[in-house]
Amino acid sequence: MVKYIILGFTLLFTISCKKENKVEKKQDNTIAETVKTNNYISPYDSFVYDFSKNINLYELTMKTFQIDKDKHSFEIDIKLIQGAFFVSPKSKGDFKGKFRVEISDNKHIAIEKGITESPLSKEVFDSHPFVNGYVNWVKENTIYNKNYKIKTPRENFTVTGVIKFVIEPRCTLEEIPFIIVHERGELRVRRDDC
Repeated sequence: MVKYIILGFTLLFTISCKKENKVEKKQDNTIAETVKTNNYISPYDSFVYDFSKNINLYELTMKTFQIDKDKHSFEIDIKLIQGAFFVSPKSKGDFKGKFRVEISDNKHIAIEKGITESPLSKEVFDSHPFVNGYVNWVKENTIYNKNYKIKTPRENFTVTGVIKFVIEPRCTLEEIPFIIVHERGELRVRRDDC
């Protein structure tokens, strides 16, 4: 009699476990379907998060060139490696890790508002809990241009700045300091390695 009672409980327990597994699988499928919106899959879902801080997920080069007499453009070329991505400056949301260029206060150059992006990123809905809204992800090699005017073209000067963005999926704030140098009428930009 005791054997039949134990056998009955074992069967009941086994059946209830199978039902819970089916419910869990159904929930997993529902979550996967909500992440796929308009054939879009969140870039967070396609990575294994084991990136070391020593692995470079991008290459960044910069240069400056003249557009007209006193107007110049600061060009930043970002090549992404191993599927890395970041938030475009064109994203409308309030993202703290959004790509941006900051120039120190100075009397020598005036930065124009806005930044150009090529190719232009597209706004998509990302249901990942870190985002849960519309975002412009940059997932391909991109060039940014920030225009500025020289206010003191006859003076030698040095102006400092920094490029900031969060590189994903490593989720680290990248800060690349740079210097714009104007010397004897010649203008150049370089990284500030100090």
